Amino acid sequence: MINYAIPFAVDLDDLNEEDIDEDEILAMLSPEELKELQSEMDVIIAPDESVPVGQRQKDQTEKPPTGTFDHRSLVDYLYWEKESNRMLEEERVPATLLPKQKEENTSKESLPTQEAPEATDTNETTDKLPPKEERKINKLKIPKLALNNIKMTSRPSGNETNLESTLDKMRNNNPSVTEVNLNNIENIPKEMLLDYVNALKKNKHVKTFSIANTGVDENIAFSLANMLRENRSITTLNIESNFITGKGIVAIIRCLQFNETLTELRFHNQRHMLGHHAEMEISRLLKANNTLLKMGYHFEQPGPRMVVTNLLTRNLDRQRQLRKEDVHQIGHPRSFLSKILLASVEALEAEEHLSHEHIIKF
Repeated sequence: MINYAIPFAVDLDDLNEEDIDEDEILAMLSPEELKELQSEMDVIIAPDESVPVGQRQKDQTEKPPTGTFDHRSLVDYLYWEKESNRMLEEERVPATLLPKQKEENTSKESLPTQEAPEATDTNETTDKLPPKEERKINKLKIPKLALNNIKMTSRPSGNETNLESTLDKMRNNNPSVTEVNLNNIENIPKEMLLDYVNALKKNKHVKTFSIANTGVDENIAFSLANMLRENRSITTLNIESNFITGKGIVAIIRCLQFNETLTELRFHNQRHMLGHHAEMEISRLLKANNTLLKMGYHFEQPGPRMVVTNLLTRNLDRQRQLRKEDVHQIGHPRSFLSKILLASVEALEAEEHLSHEHIIKF
């Protein structure tokens, strides 16, 4: 504690507040005593609530510097080091490193055996490259693995059908073309698809025509319907995964009453749903056809589904009866040849019923 001396020897009881000269007392104190007085006053006096919390306490961070550390010079040094590195990066010319060449076999290998280890150590130190350069060199040496065995195709779909040559053969009624598969070919022009359909009208050799996932729309569906009225050779038509609406499918089914050769029709997975009305119309129009045996479509309504199932079963029974009549016309049913033909007919019927259950999606 500081003993504050009063300049005149008087009793403290006789002194008044007006008689005490505070300035004179403070002038007599040393700097250390003033600091101690300030700390005692901070403890005695309650902090003002209007003063921020960070300013209510005295500064206790002042201390003499230790050593020759200079914060300002350190900041300047870091700044200029960063700037110099940036300038070096900008001035650097991009270059591509080539793989290191193979070591040439020279006649220097005939050296004494004692010096050989030292020579190898020096070669290893000279041949070693920095890690970054080694990574760049490794990137240049990409192994082929099994890329040579991959068969590259001209189209992503993998269908390599030549559109122009196949169309010319169909127009010329070439007997070598019995199956036309255009499935999944990208960006076929609509005009070319119409040319294919028109070429089928007079063609007598094409048995299977598949244009699944080729962007077939309503206009091409109507052209297919007109083609089925004239064509007498096609047996399988696949138009799945296209943009045909219920009107186009109904038009195709309506023309089947004039066609007696088509046995399989697939039109499942269209962009637009056919709807209840179109399914009812399909089941009604199929009653006039006696040759269609397989249909690839999932009926949403149970009524048309059962009707179409019964109609296809009727057509299968009719085909079975026609085959039996042909067998009986060959010879007497009790003959050995007739028995063989009857056995083959029964096996064929069983096979047809099995395929009928798997292909029709109900």
